[in-house]
Amino acid sequence: MKRIIIAAIIALMALQVPAVEVENSAGDLSQRVTDLNASTLVVTGSMDARDFYFIVDNMKKLTSIDLTNVQVVPCSMLYQRYWQDGFAADEVPVGAFAGMGMTSVKLPSTLKSIGEAAFTGCHKLSNVVWPTALDSIGDYAFAGCTSLASVTLPASVRVVGKGAFMRCSSLRHLGVKSGSQLQRLEATALLDCPKLTTVSLGPNTQVIGERALAGTAITQLDLTANKKLTTIGDGAFVLMPLTSAVLPTSVTTVGDAAFLYDEDLTQVNLGGRVTELNDFLLAGTSLNNGLNLNGIQRIGDYALYNVSTMSVVELPATMTWLGSYAMAGMTGMTALTCNAIEVPELGTDVWAGVNQKAIPLTVPAESKERYQVADQWRDFLYEISWLRGDVNNDGEVNIADVNTLIDIILGGKFDDMTMLRADVNGDGEIGIADINEVQDIILSAGSHAPAIIDTDNQLHIDDVDLHPGEQRSINVAVDQASAYSALQCDLMLPQGLSLVEVRSAQGHKIERRDVDGATTRLLLYSMDKEPLDEVAVLQIIVRADDALAAESQITLNNIVLADDYNTGWHLADCTARVTNSSGIEDLNADSDRLWVEGHTLCIQSRNDGEAQVVAVNGTSRNISVTDGVTRYQMESGYYVVVLNGKSHKIAIR
Repeated sequence: MKRIIIAAIIALMALQVPAVEVENSAGDLSQRVTDLNASTLVVTGSMDARDFYFIVDNMKKLTSIDLTNVQVVPCSMLYQRYWQDGFAADEVPVGAFAGMGMTSVKLPSTLKSIGEAAFTGCHKLSNVVWPTALDSIGDYAFAGCTSLASVTLPASVRVVGKGAFMRCSSLRHLGVKSGSQLQRLEATALLDCPKLTTVSLGPNTQVIGERALAGTAITQLDLTANKKLTTIGDGAFVLMPLTSAVLPTSVTTVGDAAFLYDEDLTQVNLGGRVTELNDFLLAGTSLNNGLNLNGIQRIGDYALYNVSTMSVVELPATMTWLGSYAMAGMTGMTALTCNAIEVPELGTDVWAGVNQKAIPLTVPAESKERYQVADQWRDFLYEISWLRGDVNNDGEVNIADVNTLIDIILGGKFDDMTMLRADVNGDGEIGIADINEVQDIILSAGSHAPAIIDTDNQLHIDDVDLHPGEQRSINVAVDQASAYSALQCDLMLPQGLSLVEVRSAQGHKIERRDVDGATTRLLLYSMDKEPLDEVAVLQIIVRADDALAAESQITLNNIVLADDYNTGWHLADCTARVTNSSGIEDLNADSDRLWVEGHTLCIQSRNDGEAQVVAVNGTSRNISVTDGVTRYQMESGYYVVVLNGKSHKIAIR
């Protein structure tokens, strides 16, 4: 028993080999280290390639090495190692610690470079102390270091070489300290790091190389902070669980297959300066309709292959070429637009597997005949053409189209073409989102010109008298209001009068948007298509300030009513007089009045004289005014009319 205990003590003592500390001169380490079984080595002084290779060849039990105070000097060896015999200063030589069982490394504080494959295959390496002046990490330097979990590189690093951290299976994060000078993340640098979820490269990165992040676990890629990034290599993000990717505006080149078969990818923003979708770029992704192709000139072979989730595709006017099978397998496509006047050239079977005859193709009117005879282009559907948002197909986009969508949502039966037009946002469904899309079209500035008046019904707005600082509610009524369920109009207020609120007397929904500095566009509708209120369809609440003239007017124009049959009816403009007067001034309250009828300016004046008409560009002209009503033909635009010392804002549409 005693012998067993003694043997165990001897064995334990053999395992507890103390750290070896060496003051070295370059090339002498083999003479200075006498215990090759040491687990910890601390070196000071100088080293060269001969010393590094002595360690890797002889110290197989080393787990920790501290080279903080070592100066690496150049040397030439009498024999070649890794096909070279000359080694630079301030660099860990090629393959210096490859395959060793170390867990911790402190690199020389003056080190500038880590050589090729210097730590490759160090499976137990989990801790690296980096020098603050490090400039580059060589190709495959830490490849296969499967215990590295997090790496934060010093700001001085400019280049991370090919495969530098590839197949580091435990790596979750790689970043660079504040002030990063990193310019290049070379090819395969982080290839097949299956736990890597975050990468932070810094603002000076210019190049992300081929397959640099392929096979990582990053789900959202936002590179907008990398404002100098210009080039992304082939397959850079292939086989990743990405759901979205946003590139900075500096990017000009995204290589072949960069996002190949990222099956969860639904949104991509290429930055706006990329002119070509390279071969296989987005093949096999799940992109929806968020892909902006503005500025794209060429779509390469298989670039959008099997992107079956995209229903609406719009090719820009810059498009010149679509490669072979570029859109093959896009079976979810329901509409295609090509804005190029010259018919783009095509490769082989661009739309293989796509039912082109069921997909309407929209092209410039002057080019339609050329598209209809061009190979492959002629296979699309050309017979149907409509204005986007014109659900009821009357040639306009107005409140009647909102009513039509409401009817469809409520279960109304419509023909196939109406249902096709009703999917305004192209998501394959008809719902509130399409109503919102039509509203956006109607509420956008200059969305459409008013149609000719086609009903005798009138909109009426009450005259109002108020003084600066006062607030009033003004009623707007319509003839035979119960025959209609929706309304749109443009409200123009004079200078000095501001819009506080718009209310519906019947509880209809109201949407409003400022079209310009003088006009607010209003939409009024009911999701149950309830009729408009007979007393007041709208209540407009306004407030006056000191700029309000004694005589001015409120104008409602671009008026459209929608009935239960989803027909839009266009009404004449209507006006209300606004007075800011009291006492004696009230005697002249009805002396001057201005209003608009189509393109005609109507002026009712108390005497003969002149009115000055000033356009928004500053040009002005004088027109003669006689007692009574003077009518004057005007071009479309916004004007200020000065009459008898008072200013009036008007709009001619």
